Amino acid sequence: MDPELTRALAPVLADLRATGAPVPWIQESDWPADAHRAGAMLWSRDGSGQGVAVTRGRPPAEQMAEVADRVQEWAVEDLWGTAPTNWPCCPHHPTTHPLEVRLEDAAAWWICPRSGIRVSVVGTLR
Repeated sequence: MDPELTRALAPVLADLRATGAPVPWIQESDWPADAHRAGAMLWSRDGSGQGVAVTRGRPPAEQMAEVADRVQEWAVEDLWGTAPTNWPCCPHHPTTHPLEVRLEDAAAWWICPRSGIRVSVVGTLR
């Protein structure tokens, strides 16, 4: 798999593992068909999949935020019908919404979308 995509995915996969969320099977892919982007497919246990990609040459934090957003979409779909779908769960509002990823101060952060409070840098959830 492309090294930039591998590097961007690693912290997000660590967050999935740390929170007990499902972890996708990842397969290198030519999606999207764009020389400036590196892609892979995230596969669920039920055989459904979703593409994930990074724009090559962008700063690592930007790539991490780009990937975290797609992995979060995958996790929500994978959890649908079997567990709460607010991954990663907002510790300030655990029953209402997930955290969202934002790029702030040159880092990818999981942030409460209601209050704007930074909860964790992507890759450091517990």
